[in-house]
Amino acid sequence: MPSNIPPPPNILDPSKAGPTYTDLEKGKEKRKKKGRNHPTDPYKPMKKKGCGGCCGCLGGAALLLLVLVVATAATIGFFGPGRLIIQEDYEVVALKDESTTISEAPDKPTYYIGNAVTYDVRETEVPIAIFGTEVTVSGTFLDDVNLSGAKVTATENSRFSGNLEVWATEFYDKGIVLTGDLNGRVMKSME
Repeated sequence: MPSNIPPPPNILDPSKAGPTYTDLEKGKEKRKKKGRNHPTDPYKPMKKKGCGGCCGCLGGAALLLLVLVVATAATIGFFGPGRLIIQEDYEVVALKDESTTISEAPDKPTYYIGNAVTYDVRETEVPIAIFGTEVTVSGTFLDDVNLSGAKVTATENSRFSGNLEVWATEFYDKGIVLTGDLNGRVMKSME
């Protein structure tokens, strides 16, 4: 070996090096399991930070919630019952009474929104959509019909020449005549 390089430490005798991982003396606490105190560690141990309501956690949760709300609204708007208002030209009629009976057919595509809606018209020539908590329909429908609600009932004198789309928790079919397609989503179908 060259003369200007110091000799390596005596690695055969570890007793001269002293303690390597812990310094256990009487009266001192034992080393924590996750703590680091090796004498050759070049860095200070990292401290675990708690959330404590920091802006990063709250902001991330708020952003995730916003994305979910927008995705749900977009799904309902473009694929569910809301697409009739967004993509097609339906006139929106808000029914303010607790219980409403419609006995006159509209002359253009109409979207009725109310609580308990009863649609009892002899013949309807234009597409209609009804959204309510309880929806009951009867009559002859010559174009597409969209029914949405918690409880949707179609009576025995209901005839659908076009497509029928039902979005409901409970759908009561009392003996309808359907020429077109039946679409939508129903959790429980009753007769």
